[in-house]
Amino acid sequence: MIKKFFRRTALTLATAVVGCVIMPAASAQAAYPEKSIRLIVPFPPGGGADRVARTLIRKLTQTMKTAFVVENRGGANGIIALDALAKAPADGYTLGLTLMDHLALNPALFEHLPYDGTKDFAPVALLASYPFVFAVNANGGPLTMAQALASAKAAPTSISIGFPSANSRLAIEQLQQRAGVQLNVIPYRGIAQGMPDLLGGRLSFWIGTSATLRGPIEGEQVRGLAVTSAKRLPVLPDVPTVAELGFPGFETVSWFGLLAPAKTPAAIVARLNTEINAALNDPKVKAAFEADGATLLGGSSAAFEETLLDDTKRLGAIVKELGLKAN
Repeated sequence: MIKKFFRRTALTLATAVVGCVIMPAASAQAAYPEKSIRLIVPFPPGGGADRVARTLIRKLTQTMKTAFVVENRGGANGIIALDALAKAPADGYTLGLTLMDHLALNPALFEHLPYDGTKDFAPVALLASYPFVFAVNANGGPLTMAQALASAKAAPTSISIGFPSANSRLAIEQLQQRAGVQLNVIPYRGIAQGMPDLLGGRLSFWIGTSATLRGPIEGEQVRGLAVTSAKRLPVLPDVPTVAELGFPGFETVSWFGLLAPAKTPAAIVARLNTEINAALNDPKVKAAFEADGATLLGGSSAAFEETLLDDTKRLGAIVKELGLKAN
């Protein structure tokens, strides 16, 4: 009788202890967020990625009733930012904006990375995809893409082009292969570093996303020569596609997505996914993205993960075929 009493008492205490351990964690997730959220952006302030982040968090700040703090960590084709995210606590209070270039393309370009792109992160949601734009100084440079390519054929490497990311470099390599030219390809950390050289005549032309170049084009600082989307962009209707210029089937875009560190609680990832999809459906947010030439994506975390795995495999094959290496 006494033994049974002690067994029952021990079982009750054990259950209570387990409850004490589990309930606070569940309660913390239910109350999420309870403090500000850090968002790591893999580019310097002022670029297209930075604007994407700030467009989104303005809405999320309202709906999630918490502050978002943007931390710009540019450089090394996103490796610095992704490494910081991979090492952050998996509690939902550090998130990272990422590009297809950084997450799906880096494994093919860099022999050693400080993280595993398919294991060290929890995909939260895709945001949008953007095409690239080839652009020149509005006050100089070739008037058309055909002129630029003709000059490059006549004098290899005489035409210089700046690029800010691995996927934009991939677009350059594909164009060189299709057109049979050799350009002087110069890497930059971002458009903030490249634009002075373009406007100062030290670069022949530049390639960047429609998000980064819409402003300079509308401000008549630069002129768009071609876009890498399958169709012309409504926001840049006078800029032809590369495919229109004699390269059928040419299409290159880059997506943006939001990540959390691996092992972030599934309930928090689900909450963030729901909030992001709702934000992308907001008319003001949609208008802001579409004004930059974006195609909104959204969708589930599982769909993002599938896209990541598919693109990592697809881009790896392209890099191998072209024989590319990181700069």
